[in-house]
Formats: sequence, C-alpha cells, structure tokens
Amino acid sequence: METKQKARYVRKIRRRYGFDEEWLVDPIGLSGGLALWWLDSIKVDILFSSSNIIHTRIDGGEFSAPEYITFICRPPVEDDRCLCWQEITRISKNITGSWLCLGDFNYILFSHEKLGGRPRAWCKI
Repeated sequence: METKQKARYVRKIRRRYGFDEEWLVDPIGLSGGLALWWLDSIKVDILFSSSNIIHTRIDGGEFSAPEYITFICRPPVEDDRCLCWQEITRISKNITGSWLCLGDFNYILFSHEKLGGRPRAWCKI
C-alpha cells in the first residue's frame, strides 16, 4: 500500500493490526512510501524494492499463493511511469513460476479508454 507516511508511523499501525513482519519504503516528500505487511506463517523474500515496486518470492506454507508477487504503485510523473514499466518488464524475464502483479497501475491500454485532457504519452517497453 502507498503510505505517504514515515516508517515510525507505519510500524505503529502494523502492530495495531497484528502483522508480524514488514518491508517499508519511505516516502519522498509528501508522496510515495510503500508498506508490505505479512504474518510469520508466510515466508516472504524481498527480491527487489524501489520507490514504486516491491517484488517478492512467497512461500505461503499452508496457504496457496503465487510463487512471485509484485506490488506496484505507479509513479505520478510520466517519465517515471515508463521507467516503472521497464522495471516490471525486466522482472518478468526472471519469473519461472506463477506470478501475480497487483497494485495501483492507473494505466490505460488503449487511447479510446481516455476521455478529455491532454493526449496520453505511451511508454516504449
């Protein structure tokens, strides 16, 4: 989840909701910041982390889970969005098992999906 909060505050919330483990990325200024929380019964290895992506390998134990899960919070700046897509593409080339990508992509696939405003710039991946 995007937090927009410093680690100290996010840790306090994690403890309140009963999660055992965490991975945090501090915000830059008033934007960004990521938090991933999980229970001890699930083994999570952080394979890559940036201001917009947390890429993990999961061993769900008794729970069925994809082998890889990538959590994404799209950047607000257009140029950074393209870099984020390039990073996701790079990650995808190393996936050998099941993979789930989730988060706030805030992205359209086709120009006809957008109404009004400036034309959308397309990333070259």
